[in-house]
Amino acid sequence: MWKPLLFFSVWLSLSVPLQLIAVFTIFQPLLAVDKSGIIMLGLLLLSTIPNVYLATRVWKWIEDKLYKRKTFM
Repeated sequence: MWKPLLFFSVWLSLSVPLQLIAVFTIFQPLLAVDKSGIIMLGLLLLSTIPNVYLATRVWKWIEDKLYKRKTFM
């Protein structure tokens, strides 16, 4: 139970800042026009969902590898 939580916390703490830097750099002119921040929240949501999906796929792959070796939990 603690291994997926540790993996996701490390994955997201490393990838989300880099992802947000890239997304907000690309869409900076669009964000400068919006004063309310709704576009920023939308971009944040749209860029985080694929990241979480990718982390889930990577964890499933790691879990399968560990299960085949019988060293899981």
